Amino acid sequence: MAEAHERECAVCTNDFTTPKILPCGHLLCRECLISWMDSGPDAGCPLCRCPIVKQSDGSSSDTVDALPTDFVMEALVESARVLSKDHLCCVCEDVRADFICMQCQDMMCSACTKVHKKMSVSRSHDVESVSTVTPERLAASRPALCADHGDKQAEFFCRKHRLAVCSACKANKHKDCPETNHLDNEIKSVQNSLIDLTKILVEAEQNLEQAIGQLTSRLQEVDVSEQEDMAQVDKACDRLQGMVEDVRNKLKDKTRISHLQIRNSLRDVKTTLSNRLGKVTSHKHIVTRAAAVSPRPALIHMTQALTDRINSLDLSANLQGEVVVKPLSSVECLEEAVRVIEQEILILKQEKTESEVNFYYFDYL
Repeated sequence: MAEAHERECAVCTNDFTTPKILPCGHLLCRECLISWMDSGPDAGCPLCRCPIVKQSDGSSSDTVDALPTDFVMEALVESARVLSKDHLCCVCEDVRADFICMQCQDMMCSACTKVHKKMSVSRSHDVESVSTVTPERLAASRPALCADHGDKQAEFFCRKHRLAVCSACKANKHKDCPETNHLDNEIKSVQNSLIDLTKILVEAEQNLEQAIGQLTSRLQEVDVSEQEDMAQVDKACDRLQGMVEDVRNKLKDKTRISHLQIRNSLRDVKTTLSNRLGKVTSHKHIVTRAAAVSPRPALIHMTQALTDRINSLDLSANLQGEVVVKPLSSVECLEEAVRVIEQEILILKQEKTESEVNFYYFDYL
């Protein structure tokens, strides 16, 4: 169930108005997103800073309008708004309403509820206690109405125009449209698509979490490897006592830089995968919410957009490429450095010179 804060825009902190789905999966009001993009040339998502690529030859409004609308969230916001109103009977007006019709979305007192259940046009409606109804359930119970006749039940869906229509519209305005299917069949097809999308996103989420976990383990191994190599550096330099203090510092710096490069590389990969996980998780929430709520026309409108978006997330990319990189050990290089330094010291002793010695250290790391 969507919490109240999940229905709020991060920019205006009010309930969403025409919520747009950003490339990262976060939602913003249409007008808020246009204002946010106009505030700076490289304005990304205010929640995760993910870039919002503008249309090459269009304005911010063109870019925003090209983004899919979350019709399910729009229905949830409207349902929550209905439930937040004063619980007064829509007929009596000054009498407390304890019930709500899930189809009409009108609140009624007990007396009016009995009448509502006896009327031929509403006797089949579901009337429930207001205290038990959630925005999700209310949104899911909304009747599918004709796009042209708002007061008529939609029975068909025109794929060409992407509209839910009544039988009269099908026989007239849409009689020449190649594909006008029964709405129930279209809903079932879309629900199956949402199930498939959910499976894809769940698998991608699991793979990304596993890859990030492996990167975390590799980072820990890098820390351990650095400590071990530092100990070897200390051991090697102690053999040369104070005469090779400058060599000790060079070896430590070399080891530190080497592991820093590996650590930075792994962190970059982890950050990239975390960003991808954020996108996958956000889109999974959207698809899961859409599958659970399923307001019929809204579900059809946004399924193709969600499918295209998820196909563009590059979920099949190799997640193991950088995870298996093993830090290079500097132990052998340290031993070689010690051997070279010991030979250099031996030569100096044999020469028994009291002149100033120019000590050259050749970098074998």
